Amino acid sequence: NKFVVADVDPIVAFVNTKGITLTNHLDASQKADMRAYMSLVTNVLGNAEAYLCWLDNVTYTEVTKPRYGSAYPWPLNHVLTWQKKQQIYKKLAALSWTSKSLEEVYQEVEQCCAALSERLDNQPYFFNDKPTELDALVFGHLFSILTTPLPDTRLASIIRLHKNLVELCQNIDKEYFDRLTSSKSSENFEKL
Repeated sequence: NKFVVADVDPIVAFVNTKGITLTNHLDASQKADMRAYMSLVTNVLGNAEAYLCWLDNVTYTEVTKPRYGSAYPWPLNHVLTWQKKQQIYKKLAALSWTSKSLEEVYQEVEQCCAALSERLDNQPYFFNDKPTELDALVFGHLFSILTTPLPDTRLASIIRLHKNLVELCQNIDKEYFDRLTSSKSSENFEKL
């Protein structure tokens, strides 16, 4: 209704206030395991996406700058985009990501995807047959990477190497969002 909630933790907290939880079926050890994987996803995929969008000059110039600035009139489109880039740079610098090369970023993503793929194995969700916050977080990052056209497609290519992660995204999209996704996103996703 009147609420706009962003980011995973605030969304989970908000939903919990409504009496909804996705972790009732997990024991304490599984919940700790889930939080560890969520931290991995946020620290690797989230930072890799920010790095690629804001620090990779080609992606920044061709995609991020026009897309981010399009919501604002001139000169705000330039000023606010520049401010956001500075904000992202400071965050990534504090996390030692600005010293990484693009190849190192891709290696981090590959290691993260390998760990996620191993954890998922052949299950429909990370914790057996019911989705959790981890499934939602992974879906959010991977679906975005897989369906957003970028000049350099290596990030999506890394994910595609892990068929079970792609299948997880396809299953969640079909199960929960099939009627809500745009036809263009669905077309891009189906090509995977």
